[in-house]
Amino acid sequence: MDRRTVLRAGAGAGAGLAAGLWAVPARAATAAARKDRDWAALKRLLGGRLYFPGDPRFAPLNLPANHLYSHRVPAAIACPRSHEDVLATVEWAGRNAIGVVPRSGGHSYAGYSTSDGGLLVHLGGMRDVTVKGTTLTAGAGARLLDVHAALKGTDLLLPGGYCPDIGVGGLVLGGGIGPATRSHGLTCDSLTATTVVTGDAYTAHCHENSNPELFWACRGGAGSNFGINTSFTFGLHRVPKATAWYDLSWEWKNAARALKGLAELIADPRYRRNLTCRFGLRTAGGRRVYAQGLFFGPEQTLRKLTALLRPRTSVTGTAGIQDCMHRFYETAPGDPYLAGSIVAGADLGASVADGLVDALGSWKPASPASRATVSFFAMGGADTALRPADTAYVHRDATFIVDLAAYWSDTDPSRVADAGRHRLQGLYRGLSKDLGTDAYQNFPDPGLKDWQTAYYGKNYARLQTVKKTVDPGGLFRYPQGITPA
Repeated sequence: MDRRTVLRAGAGAGAGLAAGLWAVPARAATAAARKDRDWAALKRLLGGRLYFPGDPRFAPLNLPANHLYSHRVPAAIACPRSHEDVLATVEWAGRNAIGVVPRSGGHSYAGYSTSDGGLLVHLGGMRDVTVKGTTLTAGAGARLLDVHAALKGTDLLLPGGYCPDIGVGGLVLGGGIGPATRSHGLTCDSLTATTVVTGDAYTAHCHENSNPELFWACRGGAGSNFGINTSFTFGLHRVPKATAWYDLSWEWKNAARALKGLAELIADPRYRRNLTCRFGLRTAGGRRVYAQGLFFGPEQTLRKLTALLRPRTSVTGTAGIQDCMHRFYETAPGDPYLAGSIVAGADLGASVADGLVDALGSWKPASPASRATVSFFAMGGADTALRPADTAYVHRDATFIVDLAAYWSDTDPSRVADAGRHRLQGLYRGLSKDLGTDAYQNFPDPGLKDWQTAYYGKNYARLQTVKKTVDPGGLFRYPQGITPA
């Protein structure tokens, strides 16, 4: 039975770096989806926690972190508070032939945690986090800030990301990179178990010895593909010693030299596991060159290393691991933006650094709020301990991941967004010629050509087989979603 209606996502300035996907008009899609479905039954199942357009709670629940996709309007928003609620919701959606989009943090770069005319399942009522010994269990809607609160004052680490409001679910399902990736691996590498309500309304308890193929897929296969993960269990890392941290910046005239020096430092095999780094260029508030990270060693040694880079400003210190992770948290601004990524398997060459500095140096803001960022996330440490086929996350030979983004404000006219998109496309084309077209699935670009290979490589066929097993009818679908084999 054909139970689903596919709605193409992305519109106007949200067309991605390479091509556009035009959305069904939100009002028409929502009206069509509302018709001839037993919404009263779902509302009873959820104890009234089902909201429709016009309800005072609907708009704030619907607003995504990337305001570029705030025009999308689901037929309704379901707010489950338990695994049983999620199971009942998925069963109802299957009977009533409506697509489901789960949301934990709502931070999808490409708006894949939003819906036009489908059922948005908002998991914010399931944010519980418990810690027992070195095991952490997080609910479907838990955010990184919830994890930090549960671990505060301890020497325990879950390698997470940089944004405190991001959903743990979205982070881990796509891989999960952050300040401790090179030292302790990706977030998905610490996942030991997860419970999933699959597309065919089955409760799958997943670990190495139970539903092993689905467990494999949940470590890098990206969210919204196989069902709704209602809980995640992680093995924590104990970091008993104080950790050194650093925050560096350079004048723009020294940007190319700084990038080359940083690339050489992170490529040094002596520091692949004890030095973590995110570095890059920003045009906001005056052009900025920066580097931040952790060093699992003496602060004195760290200072010697950073001095070789000759930064304009250099701030270092030592702290417990939780304070170190919290130090580099950055809250998403909420502005509309376009983004893309490149997973590089080679070191950053001098010519690439020079070209990048020239491109960002000539970036003309189209409005006071418009800006661009290029961030490099150093890889090549503990993230290489597993083989590409060991988890769905395939990029085990990466040296760094590049994140490209252009921002503007909600009130800027469309020409500002168009200018940002045009410049970003050019920047991506230039970098991809030297660094390749592999991409990070947690930084999706809706216009990426051959995204199946770019995100998943040779693992895509196996992911398709998992999809066919757990969601054969395609209850969970989006433009770059995995299709059944």
